[in-house]
Amino acid sequence: MTLSPTIKTNIIYVVALLHIVLFTYAAVSKLMDFENFQVQLGQSPLLSVYATTITVLVPSVEIVIALALVIPKYRLKALYASAFLMFLFTVYIFMILHFTSFVPCSCGGVLERLSWNEHLIFNLVFVLIGILAILIQKGVKHTLIITLVGSTVGILFMTLLFLTSETTIQKENPFIRRLPQGTAARVAGIDLRNTSYYLAGATTEKVYLAHPEAPLQVFEYDANLKNQKAHTITLERENYPFKALQLKVVYPYFYIYDKTVPVIYSGLVADWKAKIINDKEFGFNEIVFMNQKQLIIRTQKPKTFDNVLAFVSLEDSLEVKFNTDLLQKQTDGIFDTDGTLQYSHELDKMVYTYYYRNQYLIADRQLQLEKRGTTIDTITKAKLKIVKVEKSNTTKLAAPPFMVNKLTTVTHNLVFVNSMLRGRFESVNVWRNATVVDVYDLTNQHYLLSFYVYDEETFRMKDFTATKEALYVISGHFLLKYGFGERITSKLKN
Repeated sequence: MTLSPTIKTNIIYVVALLHIVLFTYAAVSKLMDFENFQVQLGQSPLLSVYATTITVLVPSVEIVIALALVIPKYRLKALYASAFLMFLFTVYIFMILHFTSFVPCSCGGVLERLSWNEHLIFNLVFVLIGILAILIQKGVKHTLIITLVGSTVGILFMTLLFLTSETTIQKENPFIRRLPQGTAARVAGIDLRNTSYYLAGATTEKVYLAHPEAPLQVFEYDANLKNQKAHTITLERENYPFKALQLKVVYPYFYIYDKTVPVIYSGLVADWKAKIINDKEFGFNEIVFMNQKQLIIRTQKPKTFDNVLAFVSLEDSLEVKFNTDLLQKQTDGIFDTDGTLQYSHELDKMVYTYYYRNQYLIADRQLQLEKRGTTIDTITKAKLKIVKVEKSNTTKLAAPPFMVNKLTTVTHNLVFVNSMLRGRFESVNVWRNATVVDVYDLTNQHYLLSFYVYDEETFRMKDFTATKEALYVISGHFLLKYGFGERITSKLKN
């Protein structure tokens, strides 16, 4: 059936008009909510590295094509550009759905209400009507050649963007967080009615809290934070000048210690009776327990006071083995090497994360270095203003430090880091009301993803601990449970 010139002209005109409306609406929507558009594109697992360029380029191209479609002289070329652009959008969505680790939020405007599959069909329709207009204008042979060449170029182009984006994210560190949906969500919470509690430990079934003003009291909650039990710890001996006893639960054991007194207690959570496992002289300012006979401490060198890590054995005689090479000094060796000390019992590995720079290290139980890794921010050197007080021969901070990684917790092969720095394309409004947690895989030192822990009645997260199923958080006087989705649980390794 041969179409009359009038019908052909009308079809091409309608197709052009539809594209004009679509591109004008899409471009205006992006520009009116530019920050949100940039944030959403920055979370794309396909294009996040190029988000700055694309957020300007795409609406600009859409406006240019819409204007060209209005002018009859340029309409055919504009239809080529329209079909190609819509094909790129279609390939992008197809790759998002089938080849990326997570699916980000959709674009803005009315199209945001469409699912990704519906959006894919919508784009395909516009690709097809664009090809139809070209077919009517130029014939079958020309249209087939243009379609084949255009689709090949489009697929190769999007594949190249995807591969280079992933390489840049993993190797060049552009400080772009991945915040996929369904990572972790608040599933339970309870009002503790006191802001001084801290997390002493957790298992998949129990959560243990302690209070500095009642150091021998343990508060036990079930995993759903519904039922509470209170326990009292009994000490074998108490005639020590304790200043601040602390509790650590590493199920089925618990440990009581005071960083100012070289005495360590341990016992079973089954009866909460604590016996002395060490009263020999050695000082420490951080400690993790591998078992009742072996532990790792951070202490200070006698003359320089530099921080240093040591393996401690409490067998028949006290044995302390220092590794002076693990903590790398940048300025003073005290503040610049300060950080959090964690231990993965499942991997039998120690993890030390620096407070003021984007670095962490992994060592075995004998403190033999295995790997040094980096967090996703770009602060490689601690930003500290340090002064030496000659009269007292002490080193002090002359200004508040620039904190990078504040809190960490480890479970299995995953380390959770509470970062204090906002990444590229992250919403300022979200940062005002939430705390970010970055997740890393210790087996390959890769950054995996991030999620937000939202403020609870204006209270920010101040403490957390992870199990293989959830992250338990203290925010002000609230104890919260953030259950993990499959994006996290699927990454766990025993």
